[in-house]
Amino acid sequence: MYAEVLISINTLINFSLLSFSNKMGSFHQKSWRLWISAFLGGVSIVLFGGSFFSIVVTFIFMTTIAFGLNRSNWLLAAANILIGALFAGGLLTVIQPLLANASWYVFVVIAGSVLVFSLSGVKKNWFRINLTAIKDSYMGQVTISLFQKEFQLTSYSDTGNLCIEPLSGKPVHFISAEKMKSFIPLELWNYLHSFEGNSTEEFQDIPLPFRSQLRLIRLQTVQKQSTWAIGIKVDHIRLKTTTEHSLGPCYVVLTKNSTHFPHQSDVILHASTLFS
Repeated sequence: MYAEVLISINTLINFSLLSFSNKMGSFHQKSWRLWISAFLGGVSIVLFGGSFFSIVVTFIFMTTIAFGLNRSNWLLAAANILIGALFAGGLLTVIQPLLANASWYVFVVIAGSVLVFSLSGVKKNWFRINLTAIKDSYMGQVTISLFQKEFQLTSYSDTGNLCIEPLSGKPVHFISAEKMKSFIPLELWNYLHSFEGNSTEEFQDIPLPFRSQLRLIRLQTVQKQSTWAIGIKVDHIRLKTTTEHSLGPCYVVLTKNSTHFPHQSDVILHASTLFS
């Protein structure tokens, strides 16, 4: 039982650090891959002990499984993990005396929650600071594959767009509805065009063939009012600025009134594209 507890604790800490690195570096690795890496790292530490050599080997092994063998990606991921580990280690040292008499599962729940929320806070503040360290936005061109069609639109990476799909945490991009009209199946287009976003009840009327690809996303207007929108899942999207590269899986929301899109662009990209 003692070994299982240690593996669980180590796995939770490892996953928190790997997720932190994944977000900080915009690697877009799947959660199941991070969980496998975290679990194997936790098992390794329990089996081979906590000596300096075993920790180093486990760290290399775990990071490679999570982020692959690409040298530049590995170095960036490793640096992010070390930053998170230093912060997390100090934080756990502070709260450990407060939980000295707590049962192991209470310790896991409280320490894990503190760890996750604190690392999320570090990532969020780092993100905001670095947004001000680069130019406010830039123009580009995106190539999107959707409903077995491929099309190109002008894009604008907006530092003000931090919208994410709440369940997956994937970024949300906004696209001019008129530009998309010819690429959307007619049945779905009619539903999306009639969707007002006043309540979640409208979401129940989604055409059955498209339900697995759509998500309900809550938006906040400039006037601090909440409204609902329909996000369409997109797995394949490429962005071309000075170079061309693939973006991670995301959601796109059709915007009926796109006359205020910056620089007459067709797409407002999520701020994370500035670091992709």
